[in-house]
Amino acid sequence: MMHPQVFNETHPLEEVLVWGEPGIEALLGQLLPKSKSLFFSYYEVPEAREQYMHLQSLIEGENVKVIRAKDAVARVLINKDIENAPSNRMELQGLLLQKASELYETYRQQKLMDLQKEGIKNHIDEIYEQIKKDIILVLEEDIQKYGEKSAVRLNYLLSLSHPLPLSNIFYGRDQTQTLADRVILSSPRWDIRRPEVAVFKEALTELGFDTSMIPIEKGTIEGGDIAILGDTCYIGVGARTNYRAVKDVCRKLGSHLEQNGIQLVAVINKRHQEEAETYAVPTDEHMHIMHLDMFWIPLSDNLVMAYGDEMDQRQVIRLSRNGDQLITEELGSLRGYHSQRGIEVLEVSKEEQENFATNLLNLGNNTLIVSLSKNKRVIAELEKRGFRVINAEITKLVGGYGAVHCLTAPIKRKKLP
Repeated sequence: MMHPQVFNETHPLEEVLVWGEPGIEALLGQLLPKSKSLFFSYYEVPEAREQYMHLQSLIEGENVKVIRAKDAVARVLINKDIENAPSNRMELQGLLLQKASELYETYRQQKLMDLQKEGIKNHIDEIYEQIKKDIILVLEEDIQKYGEKSAVRLNYLLSLSHPLPLSNIFYGRDQTQTLADRVILSSPRWDIRRPEVAVFKEALTELGFDTSMIPIEKGTIEGGDIAILGDTCYIGVGARTNYRAVKDVCRKLGSHLEQNGIQLVAVINKRHQEEAETYAVPTDEHMHIMHLDMFWIPLSDNLVMAYGDEMDQRQVIRLSRNGDQLITEELGSLRGYHSQRGIEVLEVSKEEQENFATNLLNLGNNTLIVSLSKNKRVIAELEKRGFRVINAEITKLVGGYGAVHCLTAPIKRKKLP
């Protein structure tokens, strides 16, 4: 049995849960329109895989244990019967190439428009031809890593067993989130991401976390919207997470958090939440500010980094329980809430926010892994304040509107007094 432990986003990181490098499912996602894939129009998956492994090595180089959910699922699948799964690599390869052809034919015109709108020079026909080659290469790499039986079943599960390939699964924070000594199982907003939670649940069960998991069954919630700082658990409400889910968290975990000295607050962008309830596809605005970690991140107990304009849009509501009754209290804007509590805000610009400045991994001990070196002003400011900054330079991995924080789900941090 494993024991999760995250009581503060800034405490020293000891173990982190990740999915693993993007695979064939992400290749197939490049053929989907961005309204379905939730990606920018296109990015090169083989290069993203290399960047992922580099990020993993950086984390391990800081004496943090990296737990790969992908590897755990591969272990489970070797002894599990999967309905309609192909029996060998050649059968799977044929089905994967057939799926690529179907997606290409179905969405070619929409992808052409997406690529033109984004100013991406690659033509969809060229992308399709390259993806077919990459499918064969990545499948061979997976067979070398997991063996043929596990690799076949893993890729069938991720790429073919659902209407859409699970192209975003490598953003391994959103499916789960450790709160104190429990692991929240998410309820994602968009169709393509919903099956990911069951996959992560299997991985967590295999890894020994089965008694720690708490499913959120009302509303929608994703891990990128959840963080504990000091005595407060912040849950962002907006484009992906809604208020119904926060209330479900409070009902299921509010008393437990309070016993550990942690209060629960919702950080609400009311307009985004209302729009997300009715919009059939996410807007660019929603994607750029989809989660709390896209505009706000704790650096130390009395310092956060945030995009000021979005902070001013967010209202804070404290939730608590009195028996079966939920009690709520409006606490004003997020900026005002921090001011009242003596928390300093290091502000980033809109350009820096859209370049994932806040989407970093806090290792504790004044050490941060940032996503892109282009945020030179932010990095210089962090170093001036005594932080050691490690550049991951994940220029391809951000092609899905996510960065280092989205890729990593701390599952054990050292509990400080």
